[in-house]
Order: sequence, then C-alpha cells, then structure tokens
Amino acid sequence: MNTMKAALLVLGLCACAAPAAAQQMQWTDQGFVNVNVGVQAGSHDLATNTTFTLYDENATISSAQKVKSGAFFDVGAGYKVWRNVTVGLTYLHTSSDASVAIAGSIPDPLVTDRPRTVAAAASGVKHSEDALNFDATYMMPVTDKIDVGISAGPTIFFVKQDMVTSLPITEPGPTVGTPVLSKVKKTTAGVNFGVDVNYMVTKRYGVGGVARYTWGSAKLAGATDSLTVGGFQIGGGLRVRF
Repeated sequence: MNTMKAALLVLGLCACAAPAAAQQMQWTDQGFVNVNVGVQAGSHDLATNTTFTLYDENATISSAQKVKSGAFFDVGAGYKVWRNVTVGLTYLHTSSDASVAIAGSIPDPLVTDRPRTVAAAASGVKHSEDALNFDATYMMPVTDKIDVGISAGPTIFFVKQDMVTSLPITEPGPTVGTPVLSKVKKTTAGVNFGVDVNYMVTKRYGVGGVARYTWGSAKLAGATDSLTVGGFQIGGGLRVRF
C-alpha cells in the first residue's frame, strides 16, 4: 500500500509539471516507438502449501519468500487517432530470483501417523513477468523539442513462478535433499498508468524517461493467497517519431 501511494504521488507530480498552456498546443507527429530499460520497485509476499505422497501417507511442505524487484525492458508504439490522443501497445519483461524458506511434515517410514518436522531452503527460485500494456496516451507538447505523455489502460500479465513441490528424503534422519521445483504459469489482467517525458534531439530521434505503475493479482496453483504482480517502474531510453 505504501508503494502504491508513493507511485501515485510521483506520477501525479510528473503530470502536473507540464505547463497548463501546453495543453493547448497541437502534437504534430503521427506516432511513436519507445524503448526503455529500468527498474521495477517493491516486493511481494508469496506463501505456498503442497501435499505429496511419501511412505503411503501424505507429506506436506510449506514455503515463504519475497518476490523481489528487478530490472525491466520494454518496447512500445502508439499511433495518433484524434488530435493529441494516441492508442498503442507496450511489451514489458521483468524477472528476479529469491531464496525460499521451507518447512515440512514428513511421515515416518516405520510408524503410521507419526509425522516428523523438517526444515530446508532453496536459492535461485525464479519469478518472471511478461506484460502487455494497452494504452491511450495524451501527448502534451511543452516546447518544440519537449513533450509529456500521460497514459493509462488495461494490462495482461503472463506470470511464471518456480514453486517448491516436493522434498527428497533420505532415511534415517530424515535427511532432506535439494527441494524439487516446478514452474507454475498464470495469465491475469490488471491496469497501468504512467507519465513519459521526452526530449527530441532531432525531429525523428530523441531520449526520454518513464514513470509507470502497473498492478495485477495472480492466483497461483499451490499458493495460499493471490500474488500481487507489477509495481512502480522507472526507466528511460530511446524515442522515435514518425
């Protein structure tokens, strides 16, 4: 919630920075292509609970981790449909990895209904998000070289998450081996809004910076609660106009 409030404040301040008179100027280009690299801030909790069969009884394992922030790359384009308004599409990718704490309840191979507790950890547990942002953008020229784009629209997230699905057990002990990971995939919908500030070095090419907030929620198989995806993104890169 604090991250969302900070993101809203930053985006609001950026949007208000353009002079009011700029809203009366006509954006003369027909379309754009933007390429950015940057960082997606914030982290989200992910807890799982999984059951598997061992010694003809049910074994259970639970895990807890932070899905961390990471670098992102995006490429997008827009086309003018009316005055200063464009519609467009942006593809974005971000990924990270984390360590996971694991607790388990393991049956006894000799005595029924006498589970034993074990603990383990897994490192390099991967998370990735591919997102498609469908945006309407209002372009506000500030000078003949500087303009500001304010965008909003729906987002489709394609989430991939490594999940702990089993623990290899060696007796006596029990001794826990390397946790078994499986990749879980989920497609979900969300929203995005952002501010893009651009400086055109030539009529066709320039540079710019973007501040964007995306949000979605994915219910992953085996997770005890929905995982929040997206976050506050800040970055910059190349701008092309046509």
